[in-house]
Amino acid sequence: MKNQYQDVIVKSPLLASYLAILRHPWKIIVVALLLLGLAASQMKFLEKDTRSDAFLAADNPALAYKNKVKELFGLADPLVIAIVNESPEGIFNPTSLKLVDWLSRELEANELVDPERITSLATENNIRGTEEGMEVAPFFDAYPDSSANVELIRQAVEGFPLYHGSLVSKDGKATMIVAELYQEEDAEILYPQLLEVISRARTGENDKIHLAGEGAVAGYLGAYIDADASRLNPLAALIITLIIILAFRRLLPALFGNFIIAASVLITMGSMAAAGVNFFVITNAMPVILIGISVADTIHILSEYYSRQANQPGFSVERNLRSTMAEMWRPVTLTTLTTAAGFLGLYLSAYMPPFKYFGLFTAIGVMVAWLYSLLLLPALIMVFKPKAHKSFVANSSHSLSGDPASNASVAGHDSFSRWMSHLGHFSIAKPRLLITLAAALIVFGLMISSQMKVNENRIDTFDSSEAIHKADKAINHHFDGSNRLNIVIETEKTEGLFDVDVLKKVEALQVYAESLETVRGSSSIVDYLKQMNRSLNEGQDSAYRLPANRDLVAQYFLLYSTSADPTDFEEEVDYDYRQAVVRLDLSKGSFLATKPVVENLQSYIDSEFNQDGLRADISGRVYVNYHWIKDLGESHFRGVFIALGLVLLISALLFRSLLLGVLALLPVACSILLVYSIMTLAGIPLGIGTSMFASVAIGLGVDFSIHTLDKMRAEFARNPKDIDSAILAIFPNTGRALLFNFLAIACGFGVLISSKVVPLMYFGTIVALSVTCSFLISMVLLPALVKVFKPAAICGQKSTYENHQPIKNLSGESYENSTN
Repeated sequence: MKNQYQDVIVKSPLLASYLAILRHPWKIIVVALLLLGLAASQMKFLEKDTRSDAFLAADNPALAYKNKVKELFGLADPLVIAIVNESPEGIFNPTSLKLVDWLSRELEANELVDPERITSLATENNIRGTEEGMEVAPFFDAYPDSSANVELIRQAVEGFPLYHGSLVSKDGKATMIVAELYQEEDAEILYPQLLEVISRARTGENDKIHLAGEGAVAGYLGAYIDADASRLNPLAALIITLIIILAFRRLLPALFGNFIIAASVLITMGSMAAAGVNFFVITNAMPVILIGISVADTIHILSEYYSRQANQPGFSVERNLRSTMAEMWRPVTLTTLTTAAGFLGLYLSAYMPPFKYFGLFTAIGVMVAWLYSLLLLPALIMVFKPKAHKSFVANSSHSLSGDPASNASVAGHDSFSRWMSHLGHFSIAKPRLLITLAAALIVFGLMISSQMKVNENRIDTFDSSEAIHKADKAINHHFDGSNRLNIVIETEKTEGLFDVDVLKKVEALQVYAESLETVRGSSSIVDYLKQMNRSLNEGQDSAYRLPANRDLVAQYFLLYSTSADPTDFEEEVDYDYRQAVVRLDLSKGSFLATKPVVENLQSYIDSEFNQDGLRADISGRVYVNYHWIKDLGESHFRGVFIALGLVLLISALLFRSLLLGVLALLPVACSILLVYSIMTLAGIPLGIGTSMFASVAIGLGVDFSIHTLDKMRAEFARNPKDIDSAILAIFPNTGRALLFNFLAIACGFGVLISSKVVPLMYFGTIVALSVTCSFLISMVLLPALVKVFKPAAICGQKSTYENHQPIKNLSGESYENSTN
């Protein structure tokens, strides 16, 4: 058999031009450093966007309508401070009420908070009847200093049903302060300021303060992902460095790999900043992903180079490097294109900006890693001339001696090559049994994965041990809920809301809404009119109903405006009394819990409420979340099919064989199906983190099958008559490189398992599992299929080493005439 390490024939003008570029290593290094510096200079312009609204395009109808409602009624995502006191008297004690008053004043003094949009016992008014008519006065002007005054406040609150479960818990154990910002984008600045205020608060013995709400979530998330990234990124880089050192027993390859990693991450993030693309929650996974991906090409190129160096010690660095790059540029390019195709599948299928940009810029990062691997890495090798470790030399010399019998054995290899050789023997020992088991798993996977569900809950972005997660749980326990759904009522005429029939329809809508599971309370102008009616009827409970006619409604509003600020109702009704808002409070924010609420409400509105001159439309945070989550499953599977199609197309074109394209795709398709089954059985739904795993896993996992098929084809070209030896020959060296490639990716993503950002934790776990399956299936199932079916695209190849013509050195001299 001909020696594997003869020089590779250069027939392609493109390849010849590429090899000619490598003549100038210092120029390559200087240009690479300049690009790196330029990208790093842009990083300061990268801005975070942690809003829920970021998951929808600005022109999305649901988001556009929410913004319209915000302009009309001033409704924004609030921050909520809850004060809980589990003592027998609850929050109705002088210390707790003093705390409410103090926190309310602190919020009013903050320049980021709209003082007109603070709601608490210290700011809200009580409505009661007097001999002169209606009196509207604060529950307390200053905090009460006696038990008698506290009791009066308790009685006033108990006589105002609208505030039961919304402002004060029904059991009197908790109260809340709701604050809205002038600009929701300032939530990240305000959140730590409020934490500082809370730290200075003088609490009673039983008082506990919780900070939550959508505004708090957006505010804390920025610092949360920063802290997570500052821990995960160095950890991933450290693990990758240790893996490279373990693979090559040298520090220099690890430094080379980290240079490629730095280029990929910094240029990608710098490009995002230059393009004005924000850093989203899921973008936090991008650096870790690029760290794992970027090093793969380094491992394969250095493995090939060190093997050539070990088997051709008399050849110069330049000669071994040229042969290495002439051999490796094709599989490295192929795996890069297929990996980028996986991420582009996510870009092409996603409708949410964070997912689209994640797919696009991760694909750019993959291409940057490829470019630096093909140019900068050879330049660094030329300049620093790294030497293979003696154990690597011994392993390569033995495993690639040119003797088929020797290649099939496991003696003399290092432990990693022996493990891979054992895996090769396992693959060809009972290939038909392996193929049968794989077919059974595919059928099982299709049956189980069809039951997978889509679900997402924004608060579950945080670990359950986080204070904000506990605060949300406490608020949903004591109050009607922290999740808000709005229904905008619109009449045709000015003062259309004075019509009692219209108000009764609004009241019926509220009754229906509160009959739905998870809807714990509602409020609207109807509730205020009921309170006014009771106040003007000696406080009788039986009078807690709507006024009898239109004139009374108009009179009640007039009385209120003469006793208090007429703008008190600006969050409930517009100036012309033509439009109003019904606010629903939900105790659960997950998609599975809110989906039936939204859909049943819409059905009721369409069939029972809307009529000529009167209509209702749903808005609010829950409704916006519903719209971006409901199509998550469809978008996910569309992305999977696009990614699979792109990878199949690229593989088939570059292999020049549709069959090899299908075989390259088989391991990743099987692994994704297996992961779907595990997710279904474990009750893990498709959400923000899990929905983007498949496109990523396709791009990463296909690398193993491509390198395996490419190397098998080369081995059959060298040894076409002995199938077992040709298959087993790929395991000690190529298999070893793929093992470390797998470890780099799996461990890189495995770092995300320790992420405090729960969607990223799920994402890292599932991708690591999928990549593991792809690696094992590529190493076990593909050789079994080749042995059983002997595809001509692999087994029928002619040797590429016949009619060998030597390549030339950088000076144009034949290498046959020189070994230096």
